[in-house]
Parts: sequence; structure tokens; C-alpha cells
Amino acid sequence: MNYFISSTFLKVAGVSIIIFVVLDLIWLSVVARTIYFKHMSYLAAVENDRIVFNLPVGLSVQIIIALGLAVFVSLGLLVQNDLGTAIAVGLFSGFVLYCTYDLTNLSFVKGYPVAITIIDIAWGTTQGFFSGIYVYYLTKYFS
Repeated sequence: MNYFISSTFLKVAGVSIIIFVVLDLIWLSVVARTIYFKHMSYLAAVENDRIVFNLPVGLSVQIIIALGLAVFVSLGLLVQNDLGTAIAVGLFSGFVLYCTYDLTNLSFVKGYPVAITIIDIAWGTTQGFFSGIYVYYLTKYFS
């Protein structure tokens, strides 16, 4: 477990957080903006036909998810150090993380959209896929 306090992991985690946040901001502000607005604007603060995010809270969540993915993928790499393992662990971890959030919302938030649940879980799984790739290569680069 000393690996997780090593300079290698701290560098991998730091760069992973930046990559994850950039990808998620592109997703939320460009790719899925209209979909989320169409299905979620009734739950959100809206200004000028845009959902207004609580940036400090949103960034905190993104950092926590990115760090979790970096840890999970790194654990997988400690077991079997290859790209396939990193991708598989990233995919599964992203799926589990986003299922936890979206299915919990679906279970008790009145009118929570099934379409958003499916789209968001797919995005989280994709983020996990990407994290498997960049954590693998960052680990090789910083080692």
C-alpha cells in the first residue's frame, strides 16, 4: 500500500484528475448540455436557458470520482500490469460509480428521468474506460 503515497501515484492521480475534469466539463458543457437541460432543467437552477452548476461542489465530486478511478485502476495494475486489465477495471469502476449515483436518484427522486440514468451510466462507464487508458500510460510514464 506504500504505492499510494509514492510520488509516482501522486503524479498519476494529479494528472488523472485534470484529465477527468476536462473530459467531464466538455461532456457537461458541450456534448450533453441540451440533453441534460431538456430532461433535468425542472430540477436545476436555470439562468439564460442554461443549467447553473454549483462549481465548488461539482468540482469536488469530479475530483473524488477521478481519484477513486485512479486508485481502482492502479490496484488492478498492481495485480496484473497490462492495458487490458487497466481498461477492464476502469470500465467496471466507472459503471459501478455512476450506477450508484443514477440508480439511487432513480429510486427516490420523483420524476428522475430514465433517459438521463441510462445516458449518465453510459458516460460514467466511458469515463472509466478512458481512465483505464490514461492511468495505465501515466503509470508507465511516471515509473
